[in-house]
Amino acid sequence: MTTKHALPNEVNIGDVMRLALPLATAVMAGANLTRRSVQWVVWLTNWNDLSDQIHADDLVLIPLPVQKQIDSLSFQLKLQTISDLSAAGLLLFHDVADEVIATADKLNLPLLVVPPNTNARQTHRAISALLIDRQIATSERGMQLYRKLSEMSREGQNLAAMTDVMSNLTGKIVLVQDKRLEIQAISVPRSSPFDLQQLTEVLTKRSQLPPLLRNRKAAAKARQSYWQQLLPVENMGRLISPIVSGDRARGYLSVVGLADELDYLDNLTVEHGAAACALEMAKAKAVSEARKLLRGDFLEGLLAKTLSKKEIERLAGRLDHDTNVPHAILTFRWAGADTPSMRRLETAVNWLLTNHSRAALVHIYGDQHVCVFQALKNEEDMESAYALARRIYKRTAEEFPDARLIGGVSGPAETLADWPGVYEEALQAMQLGERLNMNHAVDFNSLGVYQLLGQLEDIAIAREFARQLIGPLAEYDAQHNSSMVQTLDAYFDHHGNISKTAESLFIHRNTLLYRLERIQELTGQDLNQANMRLALHLALKLWLLQPEA
Repeated sequence: MTTKHALPNEVNIGDVMRLALPLATAVMAGANLTRRSVQWVVWLTNWNDLSDQIHADDLVLIPLPVQKQIDSLSFQLKLQTISDLSAAGLLLFHDVADEVIATADKLNLPLLVVPPNTNARQTHRAISALLIDRQIATSERGMQLYRKLSEMSREGQNLAAMTDVMSNLTGKIVLVQDKRLEIQAISVPRSSPFDLQQLTEVLTKRSQLPPLLRNRKAAAKARQSYWQQLLPVENMGRLISPIVSGDRARGYLSVVGLADELDYLDNLTVEHGAAACALEMAKAKAVSEARKLLRGDFLEGLLAKTLSKKEIERLAGRLDHDTNVPHAILTFRWAGADTPSMRRLETAVNWLLTNHSRAALVHIYGDQHVCVFQALKNEEDMESAYALARRIYKRTAEEFPDARLIGGVSGPAETLADWPGVYEEALQAMQLGERLNMNHAVDFNSLGVYQLLGQLEDIAIAREFARQLIGPLAEYDAQHNSSMVQTLDAYFDHHGNISKTAESLFIHRNTLLYRLERIQELTGQDLNQANMRLALHLALKLWLLQPEA
C-alpha cells in the first residue's frame, strides 16, 4: 500500500541540492556532509565584515561578481573565517582552484558549484522558498522533474539518460523494467554500498511485484499511482509505479534505497517519472510498429513473389537489417484449438532474441504463423538457428504449458532471391512435424524421404498404395485394440533388429515375432524380401502423413 511520508521541518544540504538547486549541481568538497542542517540562505555582498553577514548554519551564496573579487590564496583564508562562523556550507556559481577545494575539505566545509549560467537570484529564491515551506518546494521540484524528463523524451534521449536524472536527484537507485521485468535502464549513485547483483535478482522476480501490478490491465486501472515495499534485502525498500500506456502497464519504474530514507521527493519522482517514461515507451512503440508494418509488407511481398527486383532492392535498405548475409528461416505456430494468440508467440520469440547471438527479423505471416529470418555468420552456421529453435520450444513450454508448438527450419538462404524457396521448405517441415507429432522444430534438410513423400501424398495412386498395404493393419488395430501399425513403425526405426524393437515396445521377443508374422499375413508382404520390405516402409511413411493416421 502507499505510505504518506511526513515532511520534516529540518532542511539539510542534501535537501537543498535535491529540492532547490539545478540537477547538475556538483559537490566539490564535503561530499560526506550533505546531512548538515541549513537554517537560512545568505547572499554574500562582499568579503568585509563576514561575521555581520553570516550566522551559524547559514548556507552562504556567493554570486559570481563577489567570487571574482579575490584570488585563490585569499579565498582559502576566507574559508577559515566562514568555517569559524559555523556556516553550513558555500554555494558558488563558478569553478574554483583545486587548492580552494582541498582547504574546504580540510575544514569540513561543504562546497557546492551550480552549472554555468545559473541565475543567482532565482537560486536564492528557490532555497528561501524551500526553507519557508518544504512541501510546496518539494511539489514544485516534482513538476520540474516531469517537465525535464518530458523534454528529454521529445529530444530523443533514452531511458538511461532519464534514470540518470532521477538517480542524481534522489540519490537512490532508479531502474526502468519492461513488462517482463527485464531491466531496460538502471542508474546507481556512485557511492551506493548495495550489492547490485543481489538486488537485481530480487527485482526481476515477478513474485516480488505487488499483487495488483502482476496484472498489467489491472495495474493501468488502479487508483494508486505508486506502491511502497520492503524488499527481501536487508534494510532495503522501493517505491514502484506502473508505466501505463493505453489500457495496460508497459513496464515499471522503481526508486530503491534504504527503507527509512524513502521520502516525499522519492514519491513524486516515481510518480512523475513513470508518467514521463510512459511517453518515451509510447513513442518507442509507435516507431516500432511503423517499422514492423514496413517490414511486414516487404516480407510478405517477397515471400509471395509479388515484388519486382527493383522494389526488393529499394525496400531491403530500409529494414535496418543486413540482408546480404546468409539466413536461416524458421516458422512456428500453435497446434490444436484454444491456443494462445500469434502475437503472444511473437512476443516470446522477440524476448529471446534480445540475448541471441545472431540478428533476426520476426514477422507474423497472415496471422497464420510466426516467421523468423535469422542471419548466419556463414553458410555453415545453421547450428545457431537450431539453438534458437530449441530455446523457443523451451520458453513457450514454460510460459504456455497447455499449448503445443510446431516448427520448421530450413536454410541457408544465400541471397534474398532464395528466401521464398527456403521459406516454403521451412513451412513444409513444420507441417510434416505436426503430422508426425514431433515435439521439436523439424529441419527440412533432415526429412530425407519425407521431402519426396510430402509431394506424393496428394496423388491418388500414392494414397491408394498406402491404403492397400497399411489399411489392413489399421483396420485390424481398430477391431482388436492392437498395435500392428506401431509395431511395424518400430521395426523399421530399429532397422529390423528384433531385440531392440521388442525392447522399445516393452514386449517379449516372441510376442514381436508373432506380430511380425501376423503383419505379413495381413499385408501379403514378406519382410525378408527387399522389394516388399521397401514397399511396406514407403507405404507406412505415406500412411503416417495422413491426418487421421
